Amino acid sequence: MWAYLHGLWAFFVLIILIMATGYHAAGLLKGRRYDMRTDFRLALFALVVTAIQLVLGVGAYLSSDYFRGIREGHMGEYMKNAHARLITVEHPTMAVLAFLLMLYGFRRMFYGIDPRRKFFSVLLFYGMALLLILSRLPWSDWL
Repeated sequence: MWAYLHGLWAFFVLIILIMATGYHAAGLLKGRRYDMRTDFRLALFALVVTAIQLVLGVGAYLSSDYFRGIREGHMGEYMKNAHARLITVEHPTMAVLAFLLMLYGFRRMFYGIDPRRKFFSVLLFYGMALLLILSRLPWSDWL
């Protein structure tokens, strides 16, 4: 159940993250004034959606056969297998790092004074998070 929800919610996360990153890029390029009603809410919504995905991912990870195998001492075998290593180490690590990048970017945006810096903070850190997520998605399992 956790893995199914995690995989399904991932589509929503990617769409929202791409929208938030693109919207803030457009705001930066057009020199728009930062609006707390739309710009802030979109950045916050993307952060919350990603946090939910992270919680679903932790649930999927802890209920997976891979985690059971780690507890039984099969980590060495998983590290030799590229797909198993992706699922057990690389994907979870990059997901946590991506969320931390988003959290940092949101914090910088929230406390930023200059509107251009607010747009840039979200664009930079959400964009890096998006790249990390896309780089370590288990595409063969997901699609």
